[in-house]
Amino acid sequence: MAWIKPIRYDKKTRKNWLIRLIISGSVNLLFILMYFFDSIILAGENSSSSEDFLLVLFAFLAGAMYFSVPVFVISLLKFIDSSMYLRRLKKNYFEIPKDKKLYEHDLNKLPRTNQAENMYAKDSLVGGLLYILAYAGFVAADIYYVIKWTRLGETDAIVLFVFMIIVHLFFLIFALYLFRQKDTTKYVDDVDLDASSTRKTRMSITRSITILVITSIISVMGVTTVFTMTKYIYVSRYGHYDKTLDGFKEKATMNINSEDLQNGVWSDRISNTEKGENLSPELSFDKVEGAEYYFIYMVDESANYWVHWVASDVREEELGTGANVKQYKNDPGFKYVGPYPPEGSGKHTYTIFVYAMKGTPDRDMELEFDEKSFSPDYMYYDYLNISKSGNPNEYGNVIAYGYISGTYSR
Repeated sequence: MAWIKPIRYDKKTRKNWLIRLIISGSVNLLFILMYFFDSIILAGENSSSSEDFLLVLFAFLAGAMYFSVPVFVISLLKFIDSSMYLRRLKKNYFEIPKDKKLYEHDLNKLPRTNQAENMYAKDSLVGGLLYILAYAGFVAADIYYVIKWTRLGETDAIVLFVFMIIVHLFFLIFALYLFRQKDTTKYVDDVDLDASSTRKTRMSITRSITILVITSIISVMGVTTVFTMTKYIYVSRYGHYDKTLDGFKEKATMNINSEDLQNGVWSDRISNTEKGENLSPELSFDKVEGAEYYFIYMVDESANYWVHWVASDVREEELGTGANVKQYKNDPGFKYVGPYPPEGSGKHTYTIFVYAMKGTPDRDMELEFDEKSFSPDYMYYDYLNISKSGNPNEYGNVIAYGYISGTYSR
């Protein structure tokens, strides 16, 4: 039986991968554009047929992304690999096949004007060096991880360190595998003919880089997960951690009251509507021993934590209605805009959180106002409660906190 060396790609195959690449890339690009312009798509209180169509299209594209992203990545890698392969065929004096079926997929039957062999042996050296660099990078990350967390008392980190070191040996082993393929007496290029079939086919540089990229992405995700998991364990032991806002609320200890909240509904006068006066609510809460000041944070929980009130330096336990236009009128740290839910959007839940602060948070954060921002538990854990910036952070800057919640609708 005649020895056959397969033709891996032809012009038709490369064109097909290019078409898939363009289609999947277009879907991804359209979704990205619609995502960035969603405020324009969703603008206005009244829905029109064109807006409904755009919303349906947006939802369709969001679902299509689950398929289009992997298709795009695979198509891109295949297109690059096929282009490089056809380029190597041409450089090795082969005729570029339009359809490999015409040659029965056999490289021996492909017309050739000259002879060449092992023109890409050095690619094995390049590929091996890239894997060595990747291995060195991941080992450095592993060493940093174990030093960082064992110094902080997390002895369990040693077990994860050993596990990561073993996993990352893959890069070193694969590098040695590629270095072996430099030997031209045992390996030939995938575009070379070896009638004796005694030599193996060398892995092309595009394939070795593709494997490197995929395994590196997986390794980065693994290392990131290990860091995050260890931080989670550390925080659970020395700080606080709640998975949901409800869990965070359950641990509240301060009592908060407001005369502007009756039967669970906020008064019209605190709203920023045609019925309201845009006055900050009357508020009274427990005096907390050791608190230097109080931080007030009001959000619309029904609108992705839209921020309606930020008061970063309150020194009293009682605020009358309209403090924003009275004693705190000229305080840049006292910002308030009343509830103004879209008409017909139903009841929105507006919650005021009060944090008793021991001192100034030791973490810089961009405090957003009158737009979507941080949830109250995130504000607590990642900003207010940090008493000393470090790696990880130290906690205990919030002595106590409480909340009061009600609804408002138009």
